[in-house]
Amino acid sequence: MDRPGTSQQSVEKIDKVEMYELREHVPYHPEVTRTSKSYDEESAVQYKSSWESAWMAICQLVNLLHHMQVAIVVFCIWNFALTSESNGVITNLQLHIVFAGTGYQLFLVEAILTIHRHNSWSFQLSADGKRIVHGSLQLVGSVFVIAGTFLALAETDMQINTAHGICGVIALAFSIISLISGIVALFSSKVRLMIKSGPVKILHISVGIFAVSMGLITLVIGFNTDFFRTDREGLATCMMVFVLMTLIYIMIQPIIDVVSTTRKTL
Repeated sequence: MDRPGTSQQSVEKIDKVEMYELREHVPYHPEVTRTSKSYDEESAVQYKSSWESAWMAICQLVNLLHHMQVAIVVFCIWNFALTSESNGVITNLQLHIVFAGTGYQLFLVEAILTIHRHNSWSFQLSADGKRIVHGSLQLVGSVFVIAGTFLALAETDMQINTAHGICGVIALAFSIISLISGIVALFSSKVRLMIKSGPVKILHISVGIFAVSMGLITLVIGFNTDFFRTDREGLATCMMVFVLMTLIYIMIQPIIDVVSTTRKTL
């Protein structure tokens, strides 16, 4: 008979042999030297250099600051519209301020920022995901703009005799054209209609740029009126600067897209 200690030692030797045999089959992984760019074969992801990562973080920070500007302007619009009447009555003019201001400054601005490559909340979405969110925001924004514009026209009995009103009607017309051209561009690229997607996309982006620009300029003119500036000189100036800064920022990516799409189409 074998001694208990002997059998236990033999089992330990067998375990050690099996462990060494398993280790022999483990492939050797040499230490990877860190370079400016490395590639992960399993996930097919190319890592960016430190400078590129830092630049992306800075761009996303600037983008986040613009989102904050958008939120501040929308809050001031709502606060002014809902508190301008001392008796608490909500008129068509106040509803116009809420709907039109929110439509342009929030939904349509965010619709453009959705396709921005450094947008803080949509840069990880796929191309189709960005299109879906962009189209949804544009649809909601267009509904708000249409409702807000017609509320103002009902308040003034369809009389347009100010720069604010003229620019607002022009912005409304081009917003509707942009929405229609966006729908055509979406379906022409998906189902291969007789209409070429390239020219329609260029038309959609160009008309959209002009529509949002006119909408934000209309908003700036509204902040500059005596109706808003009375007892709010500093706030009015601040809102005008915020809206103009947002306008300049959101125009960068669409202009780049127009140029690139035009080159591919020609």
